[in-house]
Amino acid sequence: FAPVFRSLLGWAFCDMFSCCGAPMEEFDAAVIPVVSKTTCTPVPPQTVALTVKISYALGLRKADFMGKSDPYVVVQVPNIMQTKVETHVKSGDLNPVWNCEFEVPGYKQGEDLVFKVLDKDPVSFDILGVITFPATSFQETGFDGEVLLEEAKGSKPYLKVSISGPTGKYPQEMAAASTFVVALTKPLGIELDATLSLVKVCKIAEGGSVSKHNSTAPQHLQIQLGDYVAAINGCIGKEAIKKAMEEASNAEMVIRPCVQTTVKVDTKGRALGLYLNYNETQPEITITSFKPDSPALNKLQPLDRIFAVDGVEQAKAMVDQLKRAQDLQSMSFKVKRAKPFPSSGPVDISSLTRIAKDDRGLLPQPINPISATALVQIYVRGQPFGGSDKSSSGHRYDTIPIANGMINAGMSCQLIHYVKEEHDTFLEVCKQFKAIVVRCNPGQIKADGGDQVKFDGAMRELRKLGIQVWPSPDVMEQMGAKDALVKVANLNIGLEDTLAYYTENEFAAGFKKTMAFQPRVIKQNRGSSGEGIWIVKLKQNNYCSSYGKRSCDNQEVLILMEANDNHAEEHTVAE
Repeated sequence: FAPVFRSLLGWAFCDMFSCCGAPMEEFDAAVIPVVSKTTCTPVPPQTVALTVKISYALGLRKADFMGKSDPYVVVQVPNIMQTKVETHVKSGDLNPVWNCEFEVPGYKQGEDLVFKVLDKDPVSFDILGVITFPATSFQETGFDGEVLLEEAKGSKPYLKVSISGPTGKYPQEMAAASTFVVALTKPLGIELDATLSLVKVCKIAEGGSVSKHNSTAPQHLQIQLGDYVAAINGCIGKEAIKKAMEEASNAEMVIRPCVQTTVKVDTKGRALGLYLNYNETQPEITITSFKPDSPALNKLQPLDRIFAVDGVEQAKAMVDQLKRAQDLQSMSFKVKRAKPFPSSGPVDISSLTRIAKDDRGLLPQPINPISATALVQIYVRGQPFGGSDKSSSGHRYDTIPIANGMINAGMSCQLIHYVKEEHDTFLEVCKQFKAIVVRCNPGQIKADGGDQVKFDGAMRELRKLGIQVWPSPDVMEQMGAKDALVKVANLNIGLEDTLAYYTENEFAAGFKKTMAFQPRVIKQNRGSSGEGIWIVKLKQNNYCSSYGKRSCDNQEVLILMEANDNHAEEHTVAE
């Protein structure tokens, strides 16, 4: 267990700093719930109805010597066989689709669930992947999404799972998605308007693939005039979307539909203070921004498309009516705006490009939050799912749980992405929050074509304004590297044989001494995506009984396993 313990200690400790970020004195103790100690009679767990849906798996490994794999899925509460349910077998399929739904028999509130993907053989089975869901990950809101399976022996398979929440429904049934994805082929038969920051559908031609899609799709999945195109083939931003439209023969389009609503603004004889974009002959006008003293702030939004003011229609007539605001006590607007999503408020983030496909599993934002926070991520264009730390939604795997923890503590937590082309706009939006949680893996901003120094400078500017940034760039520089473990090696939470090497000679001397004592985990000083991490063991297993009792010689053979893809190599100590 020594290498496993050492690995867990290292990763958990470093994650503590990368998740929390700031030293403890920077946190407001008022947001930490305190539970008083009382004596009470324990209440036994209640049996509850829990439904799971197993949709599909992607990228399973080939387990059969003469074929592919014959996968099926087993679901149960750990170590309780009476709760076991399983799917049918999909023969010879590495991307199986099951679409099976079960109620877990005898499930008691608070119990975890384990999902195992197995390969069916006549006399045995191989494990293709495993994932365990703690009860806390689904008992409040349910769960719906793709998860990366563990114990997959070098492959990176995903399993699409849904778990019902307390209402008996899955998350996607409790709230309609704010985006949907459509796969199309050329000719698309669609024209886009990229005048403003959001790319709008302005024309749909008969006979194109968009028109054909709309003829068979349910209404909520049809592409309508005025809907926004958030991405094409993973490309975001209006210039990249336009280029993808021109060059790609096939287009996977992320569509953000619009909704129509009526907004009342109490003008009380004041000018509206709106900046507008319009053509006098068109049926709508678009709000681009507001003056600071505008009475329409927090009522209307940037990029709202107004198509009626006090019943008056057409752009020229509406503009004339807007000029009468100082003579009126209130005005009524009919507007079309991008469909809201759980992260869309309370702070207005509509000027930022929406990257994530959905926010499934995110709790509703508090009506009156004690503080407004944002969680910042980076989507690496050109990498599958936006990076190895992301699910198919575009969010990190830990994003929704972290945000839900903030929300449960009474704060709002909106999920936003940093897009390098929107740096200045991003900074202005962040100034509206009280705290920023930064969840960008080292190197990912650069991998997306951005400038880490420029991003760090923006975060330092926020701190100067009194906005908390967790972790701040300075904390990351001081404590974000793995050598933080060396600084605590002699504390109760440390291990004395944890060393950092900055020169070749230091490595030669220190590694031989530690390697002779116990299996090692060797990792680069910075980075948190799994790259550059090796689990190293002595092939002869001839470890000494205490640290420092001996050192390895150059000819001893090592077995090394790389933690990112689990491949193994053998080398001598000298090599």
